[in-house]
Amino acid sequence: MALRHILVAALLLLGGAASAAASPPDGMARLEGFLERTRSMRAQFRQEVVNAEQQVVERSEGTLLLKRPGRFRWDYLRPYERVLIADGQRLWLYEADLAQVTVRPLTDALGETPAALLTGNRTILERFERVSTWTGEQLAWVKLRPRASDADFSSVAVAFAGERPAELVLEDRLGQQTHLYLTEVRLNAPVDDAAFTFKVPPGADVIREGGL
Repeated sequence: MALRHILVAALLLLGGAASAAASPPDGMARLEGFLERTRSMRAQFRQEVVNAEQQVVERSEGTLLLKRPGRFRWDYLRPYERVLIADGQRLWLYEADLAQVTVRPLTDALGETPAALLTGNRTILERFERVSTWTGEQLAWVKLRPRASDADFSSVAVAFAGERPAELVLEDRLGQQTHLYLTEVRLNAPVDDAAFTFKVPPGADVIREGGL
């Protein structure tokens, strides 16, 4: 799996005033509230990559941890073991089947990608343009488009069940989509800082990028 697709998953995470009829907050309002109030998060995830012909070409699942500022951890457990850790300064990718570790500066790795949402606050939304909001199947959705003209993706949509993110869809410029389904989401649950410390496994090759 390309690092870009894993970063997509990383988003792929990381309200508006009520009307006179007291309608529930829309997806954008819920995203803003999530960015403002969430200091940490635990969840399980299932990820599917769908090509332009709407065929599922990849499935994976695992667990994730988030702790602001600047830290997240994605453990891909099946079908292949992969670990993606942001420790606040560096981004580590460990691919067990290749016995390979890639490390790069966090800011260089994230740039204008959706994964930057995980490490920022509400101001990160200035990098995106709201395309639309809608509701369906008890979920409140918001679709965003990156303002950067050279972004690798064309849009990202986030769905909320109440205050909790439940589903994310990212589409790249070739029409491929990454779908992320979150379950057992716990907001502001205790998360130990040690979870974001990466130790290189014995015998693994280390590739350092960005001057590290």
